[in-house]
Amino acid sequence: MVVEQVVEGPVGAALTVLAAALDGLVAAVGEGGLDHLDDDGLLVVLRQVEALRNRLPVVDHHLLAAATERGLAERYCQGRLSRLLAQALRISPGEAARRCRAAEHLVPRRSMLGEPVAPVRPVLAAAQAEGTVTPEQADVVLRGLTVIDRPGHQPDDVAAAEGLLTGFARTFGPRDLTRCVDRYVDLLHPDGSVPDVQLVQDRRHLDLRQQRDGSWRGEFRLTGPAGAKLQALLTPLTRPRPTTTTSAAGRPVEEPDQRTAGQRRHDALEQLCDRLLRSRPIAREAGGGDGQDVGGTPATVIVTIDEESLRTRTGTGTTTDGTRLTAAQVLELADQAEVIPTVLTDSGAVLSAGRTRRIASRAQTLALIARDRGCSFPGCTDPPEWCERHHIRAWVDGGLTDLDNLTLLCRYHHHNHASCGWTCHLTPDRIPAWTPPRHVDPRQRPLVNTRIQAAHLHGEEAA
Repeated sequence: MVVEQVVEGPVGAALTVLAAALDGLVAAVGEGGLDHLDDDGLLVVLRQVEALRNRLPVVDHHLLAAATERGLAERYCQGRLSRLLAQALRISPGEAARRCRAAEHLVPRRSMLGEPVAPVRPVLAAAQAEGTVTPEQADVVLRGLTVIDRPGHQPDDVAAAEGLLTGFARTFGPRDLTRCVDRYVDLLHPDGSVPDVQLVQDRRHLDLRQQRDGSWRGEFRLTGPAGAKLQALLTPLTRPRPTTTTSAAGRPVEEPDQRTAGQRRHDALEQLCDRLLRSRPIAREAGGGDGQDVGGTPATVIVTIDEESLRTRTGTGTTTDGTRLTAAQVLELADQAEVIPTVLTDSGAVLSAGRTRRIASRAQTLALIARDRGCSFPGCTDPPEWCERHHIRAWVDGGLTDLDNLTLLCRYHHHNHASCGWTCHLTPDRIPAWTPPRHVDPRQRPLVNTRIQAAHLHGEEAA
């Protein structure tokens, strides 16, 4: 086991004991310690290890509560604690958000007078402290309780719901538990001043997740007006479309539409997206105006692909969110979109295309997207659509609006990096690197966003 440094005090001593015990357990199971167990005994060990694993998040809850009280995220210029966790612990943003959500609801608190206060969800917190509920199950319950715990619901009803759903978590696995929680939430109606319209408004959501095969899955719950609008747009496009062919006798033959209703709705939605992309007005290069501007560039599907791969139609391209498309799919998109070539070096840096004006042009912005692929600040995962263009050397200080003096930053890092003591420069490979303040790293070693690092390494391998 690798430990970065020794922590003094009772917490450090407990960590040392835990590490030694874990080393002993790993050695015991690795040296034949399980050989004497029968099947029932092996199952008992599996359950005991799982119970210990389920109790570890209790330590997380206290650590994150302390981090929140100290403003640790702001100190390290990360804005949100979940973002700091994702960067410092190298975990996914979703996992970081789950841990923060659990800490917010399951850790004991203190009042403004310093008096101890029970967790927001005391029953669920106790179950996790016992090790009988997994972090995944706890998150399912917390999400359900968040929907229920709204103005107009009686506290006693919410407490009863917590006890019931926690009992479900002790019985069912995550998938069945999710179904139970969803059904319970759907059946529970407010008993107070909240009208049904407000409840529907509170429950609205849309989730999209990319799968390993490149497809997308998701779920949504629309308000009445939003659903009516979408239905009005989709209905004319979902009608079955029979195909007319000519028989050997020269007569027209009508073949029925083989698509299912779900496939027709999918194709209708894709057709709506195509129409929107074709009709979306282009933002003015100088900024402002009536153009639809998203993070400094119009609503555009941006794909990076090697010129040779595109020419031979054998390679793949990558969108700004990491979706991989075949060359044929890229060409299909290009048939309905504007193609703007951007020249890259072998390492993935964008060749200079300077401008004398302060506002970066649309072409420069697209070139920045091809290089940075989102906010360039270390640990930030915000996509380019959420970013602003930043002069590394300020325009008022003589900085040019040139690709060697520009980078993409999300709104938070654009407006807070300087006050937190971070500075940016371009490396010899012409990619943005950030120097932290001394309180973050006394040696002030430059950091490069891992997204840009990965793209740079891929460029080197392909060179």
